[in-house]
Amino acid sequence: MSSENRQTPRYRDFARAWIGELSQFPGVLEDVSKTGCKVRFSHVFEVDTEREYLMTVHPARRTGVREFELLVRPAWVNERDNSLDVGFTILHSPGTRSHQDYVSLLSDSEEELLEEACR
Repeated sequence: MSSENRQTPRYRDFARAWIGELSQFPGVLEDVSKTGCKVRFSHVFEVDTEREYLMTVHPARRTGVREFELLVRPAWVNERDNSLDVGFTILHSPGTRSHQDYVSLLSDSEEELLEEACR
């Protein structure tokens, strides 16, 4: 998925993402925005892009954000080298506020790094 199509900024992070209906193993949440995220799984499996799934996000401990659940729908699937990248659209769900706080924290961290680099 090219970055030109993105309407909201994405932030890189390393968090676990569990979607029990898709895989018994967690994926790695590689980037995140207010409206979506990309999750990489270490194995290949079938993904129904017409379904909604419940995803539990376990942010890195350094963020101080507790795990939260989001309702997501696959927007795209990319198989590569025995792994699977899935782009998810985030739907309104009980964990939406926690997700927004998480994205804000990542945005603030990125801005701090940019300020330090400019000094």
